[in-house]
Amino acid sequence: MVNTIAIGSLTLPDLIEKQQLQLTDDPQFFPEWRLPLPDLGEDEKQFLDRVQQDYFDQTRQGRVSEGLVKLVVVSPLLHLAGFYRIPFEVHLEESVQIEWSEAGEIWRGRIDALVVQDQFWMLVIESKGSALGIDQAIPQALGYMFTNPHPELPTYGFVTNGSSYGFIKLVQQPRPQYGVSDIMLLLPGRNCLYGVLAILKQIGSQLRKSV
Repeated sequence: MVNTIAIGSLTLPDLIEKQQLQLTDDPQFFPEWRLPLPDLGEDEKQFLDRVQQDYFDQTRQGRVSEGLVKLVVVSPLLHLAGFYRIPFEVHLEESVQIEWSEAGEIWRGRIDALVVQDQFWMLVIESKGSALGIDQAIPQALGYMFTNPHPELPTYGFVTNGSSYGFIKLVQQPRPQYGVSDIMLLLPGRNCLYGVLAILKQIGSQLRKSV
């Protein structure tokens, strides 16, 4: 009998035990998020400055849902990175509910996921009642990434809650390993979306090689 585990209930210990998954800090494992990254044009930077301001304007009006994060931030990034153009196909997956217990508190949230070519998963997390960091969504991202029907190819993940952004790389063969990028924060006075877009373009160029 095959045991199935809901994506929303996955934890890193689950994946370590069931998939023999290991975290690697080898800088050569995940070079795609590091330099040299593609240069951005001034028009792209100006557009991302407007995206950042739109996001800040929405946060001043209250909590931003994962749907609004996708509309205001993620969709423009995917457009600029070229993921809406052939040969790529973007699919929306069913949302999953997550729950995290820490310091006697139970945090609940929801994750929306999009997938490009079965190799690049984008997760947008919404917290309810408390601030859930994107690190809490990494097990769910890896759970999705393990469903890649081509395990011989690397799979990438992108996780955000609107204010924080991180990337993941999973290689399943010859043994399951994953690496995680630095977390980038969207702060006034600096626009981390420049770096996010450059990494998305870099990953897009890697995916085109396998399409």
